[in-house]
Amino acid sequence: MKAPALLLACLFSALPALAFMPYSDLLTVSPAVVKAGDEVEVSVAGRELEGLSGLRFSHPGIVAAPVLLPADAIHPEPRPAEGRFSVSVPADIPPGVYEVRTLGFLGLSTARPFVVFPADSDESVKTGGNSSRENALPLGTGGGVLGTLDRGRFDWYRFEAKRGERLFLEVLAERLDSKSDVLVAVSDPSGRELESSRHHFGRDPFVDFTAPEDGTYYVSVCDALYAGGRDYFYHLRLGRGPHVDFVFPPAGEPGEKRSFTFYGRGLPGGSPGEGRTLRGKPLEALPVTLEVPAEVSVPRSFHPGIPRAAMLPAFEHAIEGAPPTRIGFATAPVVEKDGLDGERRVPFPVEIAGRFEAGAADSYRVSLRKGETCWIEVYSHRLGVGSDPAVLVERIERGDDGGETRKTVAEADDLPSFYGADNFDDLNADSLDPALSFVPESDGDYAVTVLDQTGGGGDGHLYRLAIRGARPDFQIISGTELAKTINNDAYPWSPIVRRGGSAVYRIIAFRQDGFDGDIVVTAEDLPPGVFAEPLVLSGATSQGFLTVRAAADAEEWQGAIAIRGRAEIDGAAAEREARPASIIWGKRVFGNQAQVRSRLDLENVLSVVAAEEEPLRIDLAEDKVWTVPLGGTLELPVKTTENGTRSGAIAINVHGFPGMGRNPPALSLAQDATEGVLKFPFAPAGNFKIAPGRYQFVLQGVGNAKYRLNPAAAEAAKAEVARLKSLRPGLTEAVAEAKAALAQSGKLLEEAESAQSAAADDEARAALQPETEAARTRTAEAKKTLARAEASLEALGKAEESAARSLASAEEKAKERSQQFATYSLP
Repeated sequence: MKAPALLLACLFSALPALAFMPYSDLLTVSPAVVKAGDEVEVSVAGRELEGLSGLRFSHPGIVAAPVLLPADAIHPEPRPAEGRFSVSVPADIPPGVYEVRTLGFLGLSTARPFVVFPADSDESVKTGGNSSRENALPLGTGGGVLGTLDRGRFDWYRFEAKRGERLFLEVLAERLDSKSDVLVAVSDPSGRELESSRHHFGRDPFVDFTAPEDGTYYVSVCDALYAGGRDYFYHLRLGRGPHVDFVFPPAGEPGEKRSFTFYGRGLPGGSPGEGRTLRGKPLEALPVTLEVPAEVSVPRSFHPGIPRAAMLPAFEHAIEGAPPTRIGFATAPVVEKDGLDGERRVPFPVEIAGRFEAGAADSYRVSLRKGETCWIEVYSHRLGVGSDPAVLVERIERGDDGGETRKTVAEADDLPSFYGADNFDDLNADSLDPALSFVPESDGDYAVTVLDQTGGGGDGHLYRLAIRGARPDFQIISGTELAKTINNDAYPWSPIVRRGGSAVYRIIAFRQDGFDGDIVVTAEDLPPGVFAEPLVLSGATSQGFLTVRAAADAEEWQGAIAIRGRAEIDGAAAEREARPASIIWGKRVFGNQAQVRSRLDLENVLSVVAAEEEPLRIDLAEDKVWTVPLGGTLELPVKTTENGTRSGAIAINVHGFPGMGRNPPALSLAQDATEGVLKFPFAPAGNFKIAPGRYQFVLQGVGNAKYRLNPAAAEAAKAEVARLKSLRPGLTEAVAEAKAALAQSGKLLEEAESAQSAAADDEARAALQPETEAARTRTAEAKKTLARAEASLEALGKAEESAARSLASAEEKAKERSQQFATYSLP
């Protein structure tokens, strides 16, 4: 055991973090905002955006076409402008956040948000320098501007306001996948700062500003750490609302009709009478009676928060003029906290809609029956509140004297972590919300206390506290992240399979209230030549890998697929669609998943690249259910099917076995070996938590192969260089001919002018004037011809330089190199 594991560790540590087979990673789209009904030219940038041919939007109505450069003397046919596309958004596309991916040689890229604003909004892109108050750019009310921060600099804007006018400044940055941690400040003409904001919506700021006097006001925008670059973009908006901050209660029972109060600023018909505030600013209240849908679901709309927050079952309602607000589905009858001090008695089951008060705890008394499992769950961090709740359950006992004593029977802090115990899974699917279950030892009263460990509180510091019987259910997400060979790094990845190759989606199941039934996960709507066997998450297993494999003759394909989980809950069939989740930016994380930023995507996608082959595939010699006694050793006969490009040994390890920590069982196959036996001991240990049951896992193979990236591009670049080279003799000759023609025309003009000058009288000179003018015209035309020929030759030189650079880049990429790869067996 120790030798293979050590070999695997050495192989892993010797290789760079991003050494795996290339994939397209879209970093920026500029501009990433457009008005409905408009057409806009966008530029894209990223890693390995090879041979781009188009863009794919999550809304099929948004279409894009490459920007074509016009034909000229050097290029007889129009040609695509690299990384530039014309995007058309029909007028009937609903305003909202969509996703865009590039499409190229390596299939579909990772996704980035793309915002569609209403047709009547005023949107612009920052142009020119505005790094000082003196050259601040005007900012109109009711619109926004897209900008990019430069390192160490501020961006400045100005706007006009009347005394007492209330305006709102909002920045979309983190919510659009920007790296910016934006700080916004508003100052008066004297330079006195009046308002500032940071970290209002996550890391995005929001300023509620009321003008003290008529005049011009200035807005400064910067990164809190003065960082900058193309990844540090932002969208700054100035408006009067409406702006919704939160809704209370934050959830309603499915199928019921009830009143919800929307709190915010500039709400149509809103009343300021409740006295609610948020960060010292008054809020308006707008009561709305809504019918909560009877069918519980998760919205399909874009959600910029953590995956666990985006997966909360909810429905959406939009106040006119404001984006939709999510309202949760309560899991028990809702009781609103009335603000009274002291411990409040509540029925069972119940879901309490409350607000944390700064530094205070809320306690509720509930009567429970002996032996009936009680489930308690807090929703707050998942509501987007900057909270870290904890919950405590105490049994209340009465003495003979009537006095009460309390005994702690259960407590919880965070939900169970989904961060990989082996540090090879980085998608952050965790939450700071707590949940627990316990079985009362006797009938009687129990106290359930909830508090925010950050000490925060206020009108918008909401929580939902559910005290209920079991409501077994499940949700699943399908995570995409770059395979890792060393710890302390996390990178996004777009699912791609090469001919004969494989890809895995990390499946994470959120099991509710102790649901321990089998969840059968399948990949559907796959293209011809691509298949996947079901993954079964048995018992309490909550994670696994779903392998998608392409046949050796699979055709080129890109598009959306469906991943679904099916189970039986209380005797009824249940089906849940897996929502895709991805890491947003690659970074070193030092073993701390909280540093990893991830969110849900809008589509599960897959790309099949027919122009490349996977170096090898891994299979077991037998396709069967394997059995082993606890404490025994499972011997797995492994074989590989290879295309002859592998170089060196391949390390094959157990990947994703539930309860397995670091240093999984491994096997090393030498250069020429294609078969071996992987020994997998099932002895429980600190590194391996195992109990009898049925499990599924995959084998991961990591090795190196001879690889060339897109050699066809190098051949095309070489052909273009040759084509341009073939033009040079003709254009050089054309310049020489034009120079000779100009010299001849000049000579004839000189002779004509001399003859006219030497004429005997005015009548004779007038008679020679037409011939002189004709010579002068021919000379002018000759000059134009020479200028065109020289311009063509100069353009050819520039085209040759550009083509030479493209060829050098393509040839460098196409050079045969040792390329690390990861491949996976079927489950």
